[in-house]
Amino acid sequence: MTASAQNDRVNNITLEDINASIVDTVNQSSEIMKRVVSQPKQWNGRSHQTPIFTNNSQLGTSFKGTETLDTSIDFNTQKLTWYPTGYAQPVGVSLVEQSINKTPAGVINLVDGSYQYAQNSMITALGNIFYGYGTGNDFDGLGLIVDDGTNTTSYAGLSRTTYPTINAFLTTATGGVLDLDTMNAADDGATISGDLSETPNLILSDQTTWSLYSSLLTPTQYATYGALGGDFIKGDTAVGQQVSASNGLSMNGGAMSVTFRGKPYVRDQKSPSGVQWFINEKWFEFRSLPINTLDMVATTETVTTGAYDKYRVSAFQFRKYIQPVGQLAEVGIFVMYGNLICNNPNRTAKISGITGV
Repeated sequence: MTASAQNDRVNNITLEDINASIVDTVNQSSEIMKRVVSQPKQWNGRSHQTPIFTNNSQLGTSFKGTETLDTSIDFNTQKLTWYPTGYAQPVGVSLVEQSINKTPAGVINLVDGSYQYAQNSMITALGNIFYGYGTGNDFDGLGLIVDDGTNTTSYAGLSRTTYPTINAFLTTATGGVLDLDTMNAADDGATISGDLSETPNLILSDQTTWSLYSSLLTPTQYATYGALGGDFIKGDTAVGQQVSASNGLSMNGGAMSVTFRGKPYVRDQKSPSGVQWFINEKWFEFRSLPINTLDMVATTETVTTGAYDKYRVSAFQFRKYIQPVGQLAEVGIFVMYGNLICNNPNRTAKISGITGV
């Protein structure tokens, strides 16, 4: 039975107790935001370009003595090109509601709560965009970057067909089954052997796919008997405390963290389902263009608590609150401007279509 309110004798003369922070029950993890946008680099100029080699010289030859060598000029480069784009999230607060909230009965600062509500909504929206295809005015995302022509025809202005060295390694789980051989192939396809800096250093996926991989590592359940037995948690034991039993059985199940070939495997609830992303963070960066008169801000949680407590996204900018003519309100705007850049998509891989093991 759910408890109900007291009668009017109590209700009419007793105040409620309001928690001093707002609990975020909506948003979920956005690991790609935490890792990619935490340390942005500054944008410079009307575009950002990276020269790349797409083939080798063919002038070299074996020789014995005094043969004439081909001394033609042979230096072939292309350039990847990115243009800046942006995302904006307004914050509006009523002046009347602010005034009411600032009376002694106010518990949580309305302006701070509105600010962090908008901030967290923006983190969630951008987390989804960074797994997308850069359509419209969206930032480039992993869907666009980690591709071989299957879903996109070009990247950063270059054709994937003409310049296949900008392509990632893509494969599909046969019959939907995730196995270690498929993961080995994906990792190998994005790796230069013998150089740890030229191999993926991070794997991302949704939680279900993460759990499927975890299950591959524990195909059997087992128990270990020790001479002293295991810890026993009694029903009357205080929270956070354990009482050791002199004899007994201790069993552990499940994993809090997993790795593959020494690489951390991180679950991200923004990732599309059934997909594993193999990323080399060395080649990724977010270039941020500071907008004139806007303040660079790091995300903060002072009156809210939940999924983004530990996030410090420092690529956000904020236009200070102004009061529109004809309205008793203040409006600010969060902005992130620039683009997500991968200078070498060839060092990434993707497994899609995962449904089981």
